[in-house]
Amino acid sequence: MAEYTLYIDESETFNSAGDKYFVMSGVIIKDSNYSDIENVLNKAKQIVWENIPGCERYILHEKDISFASNRLNSRKLSMIPTCYHIFQDKHKVVQLYNELSKIFKNMDISVLGVCLAKRVLYSCYGESKLNNQFTIAIQLLIEHYCQFLIKNKAVGNICYEAMQPEQNDKIQQRIYELKALGTLYYSSKTIQDHIKQINFVPKTDNLAGLQLADFVPNTLGRYAASMKPKNKDFAKNVRAKLYDGDAKEKYKFGFKILS
Repeated sequence: MAEYTLYIDESETFNSAGDKYFVMSGVIIKDSNYSDIENVLNKAKQIVWENIPGCERYILHEKDISFASNRLNSRKLSMIPTCYHIFQDKHKVVQLYNELSKIFKNMDISVLGVCLAKRVLYSCYGESKLNNQFTIAIQLLIEHYCQFLIKNKAVGNICYEAMQPEQNDKIQQRIYELKALGTLYYSSKTIQDHIKQINFVPKTDNLAGLQLADFVPNTLGRYAASMKPKNKDFAKNVRAKLYDGDAKEKYKFGFKILS
């Protein structure tokens, strides 16, 4: 059986109306293809940092790149690692997104995402009564990942960027429950047969999969919130790689907006 890993990250996006969109999303990479994707990401870093020795060890982090590129933060750059300071230059930001865009366009990557339109959900279900956003999102993401694995006759793992212990615990507990009880569509045995384990990995581990996943939630969140993308070409190529469930249903299986 083929083996895949789903690399997950999350973010919250706010539009001008003050609406909040929580997105949990990630990239699915076949384990046998991982080294190829790692190599092209390292080449992208060499291009952006102009072959500075050791630049392959720099970890791409969208939040710090956005911080550096905001001119209002020009006197606060000591708050982020020095390697990000080059993104004060808008041309460097464009260059990076262009390189990432090529990776999504040319490499064998699938994208999964779940978005919670929080204002609408709070209105319908009550803010104090609604389940934890991580719990809601991970359940649907797991279900769609399992469908992907079944369609590809594969098994898979999950790699999640480590957060605060209590958040990690909520996600871990929900996955245990899904494996024990199943989901709306899949039995516990089906989940157990296809999804093996989840690993919470620090950002400092410099995993290519997590670095690519880091740029997806905000990109999809901006789409859900009808906001201008940070990079139009990158956003287009991310959405082009949304998993369609083998049914041409990208916005059912690849990016589900709950509202």
